[in-house]
Amino acid sequence: MNDNVLIVDDEPIIRNGLKSFIDWEEHGLALVGDCANGLEALELLRSRPVDILITDIKMPVMDGLELTRNALEVNPQMKVVLISSYDEFDYVREGMKQGAVDYLLKPSLEAEELIAVLDRCKDMLLENRRQAMQKKQLDEQLTLLERRRSEQEMKRLLASGRSDFRFSDIFGHKNLCYICALVVSDGLNEWQEHYGHLHISIMYEDMQSIFYEQFQSGSAHILTGEGLFLIYPYEQDAEGKLERFKAQVAAELSVSVSIGYCIEKESGLVEAGLQRSWTAGERRFFEGTGRLFAWELPPDEREGGHEYEEMKMHAIVERLRSENNAKAVIDSFVSRWVKDGPTPELVKREAYELLSAYAYLNGDSKTLSDFRDHISRCDTVVQLESAIRHLFEEMEHPNQLRLNDKGHSGQLITKAIEYIKLHYRDDLTLQEVADTIHVSKSYFSNLFKKQSGQNFIDYLIDLRLHEAKRMLVQNEYKIYEVAEKSGFNDVKYFSKLFKKMTQMTPVEYREKHQQ
Repeated sequence: MNDNVLIVDDEPIIRNGLKSFIDWEEHGLALVGDCANGLEALELLRSRPVDILITDIKMPVMDGLELTRNALEVNPQMKVVLISSYDEFDYVREGMKQGAVDYLLKPSLEAEELIAVLDRCKDMLLENRRQAMQKKQLDEQLTLLERRRSEQEMKRLLASGRSDFRFSDIFGHKNLCYICALVVSDGLNEWQEHYGHLHISIMYEDMQSIFYEQFQSGSAHILTGEGLFLIYPYEQDAEGKLERFKAQVAAELSVSVSIGYCIEKESGLVEAGLQRSWTAGERRFFEGTGRLFAWELPPDEREGGHEYEEMKMHAIVERLRSENNAKAVIDSFVSRWVKDGPTPELVKREAYELLSAYAYLNGDSKTLSDFRDHISRCDTVVQLESAIRHLFEEMEHPNQLRLNDKGHSGQLITKAIEYIKLHYRDDLTLQEVADTIHVSKSYFSNLFKKQSGQNFIDYLIDLRLHEAKRMLVQNEYKIYEVAEKSGFNDVKYFSKLFKKMTQMTPVEYREKHQQ
């Protein structure tokens, strides 16, 4: 690293002589300019870094002594070398008192003497930088220790179950306000599913490091299963600082985060700050992820607000029965959620009741148990609506086959399945279906099993049983009519098969679903 040198003398011959006196580059130095007086030099060193200043003492406009005082105010670490004539020793002494490193006599100046002084200046600069680095490292270590102490204190207080501790209990009395912010990774459930809990923990530790790099004060606390809780003194542009933090997380970790935040007084409760930042962040469920959310009063606490009335499964069952339009019911629930803004937890609980009610009416508890975790994975109401519609579709068509081949063979079976769904209530045979796709019976039987993983007759029975369950729940037909309309010509065979598959008789099944 070359040190920058500025030469100042009112005599051009002296300036030019010094510039050509030695090979500056060879000695690790870079000439950044030369000036004819102190004022001109002062303007230059204020605009660019100068490490070593070589200046004459007697100059017009601003002399070397005044320049030395001003230069050291601009950069206290600058090394000043005075050049003088024989009759200027009183000025030299004054310059040394003000902080000059050394002086050189113009009439007898030798290159070796100049090099020796410059080398000493470089050594002093190197030592200054080493000390500055040590101080910076020590300050960083002390700051980190203080932050770790506050982290441990926060963990201790949270673990104790206390809810009455205040910001001043952790940071002391400083007459400050604090920003509380809860950082949550978007799509956390998918991250955990793909990479595991350890990866999530490491990701939040990386976010913690980014916070400590960007924020000079404050602390970051990893809350297992919840997110990263930030506390730092309030300053202007609080939202801008969080935006820059969020952008840095996205750039370094390729992770989208949502941040809820609030402003709390020093005398306020930390628990309240955490709860408010959590509540603010929950708005991402309705407003979208990857954003900042400032805390606001919940809808039910505002003037004129009302508490959200959760609908239970029994009421939802009756509504589904009376409206007989699943799509319209889903639309009304989503519209109510968006309008009233209940908590995401309450919305998901009600969504589960809605799914339970629909599964109950369809006699399909297996599908519900298979897909119930879909609800907890939803970060937004848009995702939840999509999941509900998908699950309703699954329950409406539980025998939807997933074919192993999308090519010509898959197309044949898809065409066959369409025919089966139209005619499964009839006296349908394997030969009849094979004829519709113009293949032999044995070839179709093998192809159906290979593509769907299920025998033709088992698939046909599943379709008929699902239709029978639906009609039994509706309670519009007698048992023999249900058997006939769902494709079973023999009511005794139907009752026996139904009990074997559900562990209930058709009558017991109907009675259970009318309760």
